[in-house]
Amino acid sequence: MSEQESALAPDDVAQAGRVRLAEWLTAEAGGNPELATSVEELAEWPAYQAEEFLVFVPPGFANRMFLLGERGITSFAPSEQTLAEVMAAARTQS
Repeated sequence: MSEQESALAPDDVAQAGRVRLAEWLTAEAGGNPELATSVEELAEWPAYQAEEFLVFVPPGFANRMFLLGERGITSFAPSEQTLAEVMAAARTQS
């Protein structure tokens, strides 16, 4: 992520986003408790403010990021889509 695209989100905003992301990841696990994610597990994930969205980046090398917006959460691979493309698509979700 470039500095032009985003800045670190305030702690309270990031924490609220981590709660939403943990719930979403747990739901995506399909009821498998071994794949469920807790807020504590996301504590080291940096959260960036990108316009009206939050972007979470797993620590280390990962080709997966998470975009949180009012309309939902999107997982994307930065090697396949730019942040601008993902944000534009998220704005059109219903």
